[in-house]
Amino acid sequence: MDERFRDRRRQVGRSRGKRRLTVVLVVALSVGAALGFYWLRSSGVFAVVKVSLPVTQNVSEAQIRAVVAPVSGVNLLRVSTQTLEASLREIPYVRSAHVYRGFPDSLVIDIEEYVPVARVRASDGTEWLVADDGTILAEAGAEAGDLLLLSAQADVRPQVGVVTAPQVVGALRLVSWLEDGVTWPVSVHPVKEVSVLRSGELAIVLQGGGEVRLGDPEQLDEKLTVALEIIDRYLKDGKELEYVDVHVPSRVVAKAR
Repeated sequence: MDERFRDRRRQVGRSRGKRRLTVVLVVALSVGAALGFYWLRSSGVFAVVKVSLPVTQNVSEAQIRAVVAPVSGVNLLRVSTQTLEASLREIPYVRSAHVYRGFPDSLVIDIEEYVPVARVRASDGTEWLVADDGTILAEAGAEAGDLLLLSAQADVRPQVGVVTAPQVVGALRLVSWLEDGVTWPVSVHPVKEVSVLRSGELAIVLQGGGEVRLGDPEQLDEKLTVALEIIDRYLKDGKELEYVDVHVPSRVVAKAR
């Protein structure tokens, strides 16, 4: 047999042997890694011992601990952070929640809270705190008296953790305009409440009496600016307004008392 063929056969044999060895090593490493992971996942090496809690204003430590209590002592690799996050989001005032594993033995909780921006009066006369996206947070107490009141003529039956009626949600755009104090100087023309009609149209009821009828919650900047000019003009002339209607800012209707 030609020497070149012999060398070629030897090279092929060595290559096959190396491939077999590589396959055996890969399989052995894979099995070893799987067994190691199974052992770590089943052992108490990474058991949850500590929980790092965020500083919160309206969500209590007890509420958070009640959610994470079932995973105390559970291996971190077996803890479903997504399940914990979903449970935390069910707590009133929790806007978003994130849970992180802190090896070797802890969980880190991060929570963003809702902030109440207004009060909404329900159909039964009770008042409720509402967030900027319309989520009902809790029944309003006396300490919430500084928040703007939305008096809804729509059938509003608030439920904690649930977004309120769409008419009220639309009115929250007006709340942000009034609270910035730039377009509408609340200190000069204080607002008693915002009336929300069933149709979703809005009207500002002023502390000193009179209404600003805005219509739908569109073009609010222009509508508020025009209404303010009319009110100031009437006051300068010594008159008080019963209402100013700026449904269409270019065609204002006003009536004096």
